[in-house]
Amino acid sequence: MLSQPTGGFSSKRFVAVITVNAVAVMLLMAVPSAALAQEVRWSWFEVSFVQQDIDEQGTMTDFVLNQSVDVDAKDGDGIKFRASIGTWHNLFAFLDFNSSDIDVDAVVTNAGGVFPAEDEFDYTAIRGGVGIKWAVTHKTDLYGAVSYDSADFDFGSFAGENFDTGDKGFGGELGFRSMLGDKFEIRARARYTEVGVVDLSSGVLDTDTLVGVGFGYEVIRGLSIIGDYEAGEYSSWNIGFRLDLNED
Repeated sequence: MLSQPTGGFSSKRFVAVITVNAVAVMLLMAVPSAALAQEVRWSWFEVSFVQQDIDEQGTMTDFVLNQSVDVDAKDGDGIKFRASIGTWHNLFAFLDFNSSDIDVDAVVTNAGGVFPAEDEFDYTAIRGGVGIKWAVTHKTDLYGAVSYDSADFDFGSFAGENFDTGDKGFGGELGFRSMLGDKFEIRARARYTEVGVVDLSSGVLDTDTLVGVGFGYEVIRGLSIIGDYEAGEYSSWNIGFRLDLNED
């Protein structure tokens, strides 16, 4: 049976927006103990709304049923959590979690005819790793990091087919972060991942290289508004809040 079209504002998107606002309130309650952001800080937690663009097509053919299903994945949105902990000397550890609902159109072709459909699928990406930073000036750091990445595409089914796929692999990242004054941060990075792009017809994930830029602006002590844009085979942007943690 074909899945029914899903329109409007999905429950997952609603939960994402509510979560971002709820965490923002909790961060506002927590910031009095945070330290003044004058240097680049490496211990923080952030939550943000993310917009994801996945331009990917695929076809699955069942010769027994004499049926083919064509899918066209587009864009969607969701929520992103990121955290970093400054550890011993210049080392830090980090974890990124991204979960998005992606819109997908489909065309099912079989002996009964041609049937268009639309739905959403879940895209989940997780990265965790360690890095090292080098102070170039009092307010500018260069850094490098290695990570273990995973990506999962959960499509469900339109007509009995299965486009679901996922894999894990290693990644690497180089970038810089710099404070302009005591409140405004700019940053840029380039990263590589072994699980960046999916071939929906075969279910195989391939490598990708992405570049990104971002900013942070401290609205009150320890709490910043943040935004990032990243471009590769799949692009995304996010905006949210960051809480600086005590590094003393």
